[in-house]
Amino acid sequence: MAGRRVLAAAVLAGLAGLGVAGSAGPAAHGSARRPVTAAWLSGVSARSGTDAWAVGAFANAGGSATLVEHWNGHMWKPMPSGLNNWLNVDYLTGVAATSATNAWTAGAVGSQYFWPLVDQWDGHSWTQDYTPTPGGDGGAAGLTGVAAASRKDAWAVGEYFPDFEGTKTLILRWKGGEWVQVPSPSPAGNGSAAVSQLQGVAALSPADAWAVGEANTGRSPARRWTTLIEHWNGTRWTTVRSPDPSRAGCANDRLLGVAASRAGTWAVGSYCGAPLVLQLKGGYWRQVPSPGPPTGISAQLASVAVTSKTNAWAVGDVAGRVLVLHWNGTKWARVPAPSPAGAISAVLAGVSAVSPSIAWAVGQADYPRNVRKLLIERWNGTRWNLVPVPNPP
Repeated sequence: MAGRRVLAAAVLAGLAGLGVAGSAGPAAHGSARRPVTAAWLSGVSARSGTDAWAVGAFANAGGSATLVEHWNGHMWKPMPSGLNNWLNVDYLTGVAATSATNAWTAGAVGSQYFWPLVDQWDGHSWTQDYTPTPGGDGGAAGLTGVAAASRKDAWAVGEYFPDFEGTKTLILRWKGGEWVQVPSPSPAGNGSAAVSQLQGVAALSPADAWAVGEANTGRSPARRWTTLIEHWNGTRWTTVRSPDPSRAGCANDRLLGVAASRAGTWAVGSYCGAPLVLQLKGGYWRQVPSPGPPTGISAQLASVAVTSKTNAWAVGDVAGRVLVLHWNGTKWARVPAPSPAGAISAVLAGVSAVSPSIAWAVGQADYPRNVRKLLIERWNGTRWNLVPVPNPP
């Protein structure tokens, strides 16, 4: 799930690897539902110790269906998402909550093609919002992240694929009534091999938001992936210079997550198989040293959360095992976090923090026989603990 691509071929291939049909015809409708053996979480948003949301998807005979889980202070419970999507390949990649009666999830819905998906929580139920469908006939689009500064101001980001023009950044904005597409730079340019895509977004105010991702012109000889950071100043989105620390012989820099607060703004991803951490300081983005993996081992960070100048978390994976880093105001250090017993790999894709003693991390754990289960861990101020959460029935 690293990178959270919305390419139909990639999603279908991943489901096929789990032994799930890539698409379903009419005959699949109404058939008996088999037990879910593949489910994963991609994003989490916590407001307090008794209110948190986690989102992702679970595989079924028709592809995949959206999954929403809620923490009520005692247990995680699946919540109906409002979609009857047993015949599609649908999934959620991010969630943002501003109050007990307002939250958004973002992802994609589709079969042969993908289109943006946004659901909204009103305190009682989830309903699907109308979203623009950029790309034109034969195109596709999907969302990889969502953030909200308030009930009336939210952003969702991702990518879309216009015919023969490569991949373009996609940014949607909610201003209290509807989602509209907002122009955003695609620095890789045009051309069928050019890729400009956004993976995460963070919002501080109506005049201050950040989006991160990666870009690749697709041109030889390098075909280099570079970090991509864009900023909203209240009027327009512009590209902001960002570090690309790749060494000679490696051309693989990307950003997957961003967090912004009055206490600090951070972005995380990977470069040359090592975790990448960037900090906004003095108006410029700078790389901050972080623990790297042993030689020959790859690692990446997928999500970051910050509550104060001395408390931030970043999560991901190292060689298929969970990776958790903590910022104490001076340096980033690795913090032990458990992997489920019997899992052959475990990956964290999202993190959200409320205070120094409350944080959540979510992802997936893979087991033999193509079994994939939900993974949720909680920080209690002293250590990370696994929290029981069953796959959907």
